[in-house]
Amino acid sequence: MIIAWEVTGACNLACSYCRASATGLPDQGELSTKEALAFLDQVSVLQPMIILSGGEPLLRGDIFRLASHAAASGIRVSLATNGTFLTPKMAKRISACGIARVSVSLDGATAGINDATRGEGSFDAALRGISCLKGKVGFQINMTLTRRNEHQVAQMLDLAEELGAKAVHFFFMVPTGRGRDEEMISPQRQEEILCAISREMAVRDLEIQVTCAPQMARMQAEDEQLHRGQREERDRGRRRSGGCLGGIGFAFVSRSGDVYPCGYLPAKAGNIREQSFQDIWEDSPVLKALRERELKGRCGDCGYRKICGGCRARAYAATGDFLESDPLCTWGGGK
Repeated sequence: MIIAWEVTGACNLACSYCRASATGLPDQGELSTKEALAFLDQVSVLQPMIILSGGEPLLRGDIFRLASHAAASGIRVSLATNGTFLTPKMAKRISACGIARVSVSLDGATAGINDATRGEGSFDAALRGISCLKGKVGFQINMTLTRRNEHQVAQMLDLAEELGAKAVHFFFMVPTGRGRDEEMISPQRQEEILCAISREMAVRDLEIQVTCAPQMARMQAEDEQLHRGQREERDRGRRRSGGCLGGIGFAFVSRSGDVYPCGYLPAKAGNIREQSFQDIWEDSPVLKALRERELKGRCGDCGYRKICGGCRARAYAATGDFLESDPLCTWGGGK
């Protein structure tokens, strides 16, 4: 299980598509240190991986106490940051408190593309931050793909290799928070980009993953059928895309304790101030519906609905129903 935990809504940047609609100050209703530690104790029995996210999590004053508490409980801890606060001293603290990996967000392989979305100077600041992580903690690059930067997939992979990243994760934008429909990639272009990413996976040593594009699971299944038994030795054991995991193997906890299937799907399953996370995970009608996958429209008729499932967040953004068809899918296959 993976839990993405939005520990604060505060951020020093103001990215144009920000899911959290983050501002410079934390919200009044954010979980206290006591509540946050209790939440970690609740979920420790599940032994999840927890991603400390935001906003900018390094703006939360007790972030290292929370990370240390989680790691000491046997939880694998990752930190999702914009990289601008990383210094050599900060990198040592990150390593010392048990954070296993840091993801740094870059939305362009050049300052011009990145800064147009994330703010002037953010690219150079993030690269300086990344340089502080080298030799102390493993890191990856997270890139949110929009119409502004979708042409820089290969360049981002080149940059990640140059920087010494362990992985690159491509996020296909969902129009939530400050994200707008007009920034979203077209269905046809998503298919082309997924094909390009798939080709890059075959020739790069980097771990490459996609998020909010579960169609990759269908494409990989098709490829495996065409080339059954012909995979190169280097591809064995590589992690395959598994379709939409929202509510199935993934949950999102907001800064005020609300639980959602993912950070892009605002269909509330419960709140940890009112119920335990385990009770919400096991009993929420929202999460049960996602697991049952009684999907509608083209997604319901598709033979790949169990391994892909479509992006439930994008379906919700487009129709108000998270069981409806993913508008970015071009597939018309029947049962």
